[in-house]
Amino acid sequence: MIWKIILVLGILGVLLGLLVTGISVALPIVNGPHTSWDEAMFGIIPGVLVLIASFFIFVLGLIFVIKNRKKA
Repeated sequence: MIWKIILVLGILGVLLGLLVTGISVALPIVNGPHTSWDEAMFGIIPGVLVLIASFFIFVLGLIFVIKNRKKA
């Protein structure tokens, strides 16, 4: 049961990372001269870090859910 919760948290973290990174990348494109790429990096870097960490959590949860499913 705990691995399913970890799997869901990993999925939510990946979605959050994609959302933050996507919005931060879109800011300089949509906002034009008001937002520079240097300012957007304050959102891009944490978004990518959350995305990478959550992906590993998702994979770990997925491995253990599949492993436990084969036992039962």
